[in-house]
Amino acid sequence: MRGSIVLLHDRVGKVAVSTLFILLTSITVCAQISQEDGPFKVSVSYNGDIFTNTTGGANTGTVYLDNIDVNLEANFENLPFGFSGTTFYVYGLGNQGNSISSYAGDVQGISNIEAENSWRIFEFWAQKKFFLANSSILVGLYDINSEFNALNSSLLFLNSSSGLDPTIALSGKMGPSTFPHTSLAVRLKVNVYKGMVFQAAVLDGVPSNPENSRGTKVFLREEDGLFYIGELGLHSLSNQNLQMRNRTARLQKILSPGNGSDNNIGIGAWYYSREKDIWDGTGSEHEYGVYALGEYEVLKREDASPKSIKVFARAGWSNPKTNMLDSFYGGGMVFTGLLPSRTDDETGIAFAHALGGAGYINNTMLNSNRPEEAETNIEFTHKIMLNDYAGIQPNVQYVINPGFDGTLDNSLVAGIRLNIGF
Repeated sequence: MRGSIVLLHDRVGKVAVSTLFILLTSITVCAQISQEDGPFKVSVSYNGDIFTNTTGGANTGTVYLDNIDVNLEANFENLPFGFSGTTFYVYGLGNQGNSISSYAGDVQGISNIEAENSWRIFEFWAQKKFFLANSSILVGLYDINSEFNALNSSLLFLNSSSGLDPTIALSGKMGPSTFPHTSLAVRLKVNVYKGMVFQAAVLDGVPSNPENSRGTKVFLREEDGLFYIGELGLHSLSNQNLQMRNRTARLQKILSPGNGSDNNIGIGAWYYSREKDIWDGTGSEHEYGVYALGEYEVLKREDASPKSIKVFARAGWSNPKTNMLDSFYGGGMVFTGLLPSRTDDETGIAFAHALGGAGYINNTMLNSNRPEEAETNIEFTHKIMLNDYAGIQPNVQYVINPGFDGTLDNSLVAGIRLNIGF
């Protein structure tokens, strides 16, 4: 329908999330003295980054940025409301700081917590399980990357392309419904057979408000169209219970020593119902793409170092007539307990190779030059577990052809992240 519905504007969004933070903090205190199997699950996490672009890129310099997550999950199955199998979830999100990508000049995103300074309700949904709890339907504000195009092992890395394929992330007017802007969604998930999971979602085609995206906003406009995504995955049997995998829960899983990664493989596709102008200006076409991803634990043992070695790979392709990228290829390795004296630490190396579409390359000028064909990020990181609740993570990233701009020297970025989660 034409017109719009604004649920929360900036000021109200700040007040709402601040109030939510106070409420959930109070519930946390109560939860500490309640039973572990109670109806409420509350978590608060903090991630802070200090990054320096040491050489190359658009400019050298140092920035600080952080991310605060506040989560409340209510399982109505344990409450006397008669809503067995229903889960209610609220996720408050706050971001502060500056942009490291403005210094590095890259397009894939050096830090996966970089966003405009704002507080917002990031997710707000209800999920109902059915068919003996092997399937579920979800309705509300929803992050597609909480379940689609997601791998457990790649969550160690800080570059954004290790979290969501950039052929998807750089699509649309403001990207799809994912960090830091989400839109209304309906998601269906079905456990087809022994770890074979099919999931599909329909979402508003433009999250937030392109003219002012601060705070929490939901607009329903005919011209925005719809975004469709579907995925078929095969998971190790330990992952077939279809429990929700929200973004913060995955971040906190990294903070929990001893949590292993499932062996997963998946293929998916996505599509926008509204057409977009093609790069050469001769018309318009739909945005669409396909992707494949997988991870496997090639080594697992308890009596030697490393304790575990995991490998992952992902690839994506999109319509090069409308999208900035033609394709993407990424992968990496994660070692747990590589150092005998640090058995819970994680060490990883990853690469992310984004190829520009022919339409973008042939019809765009960067500093009076034709764009380069690809941007490549190589990342090395080491997660030091301080205890069950905190860790620090040194990180180095080398960007080749940052921003596809051949006039920029390759960028070398060094930084460190602090993780605290309760």
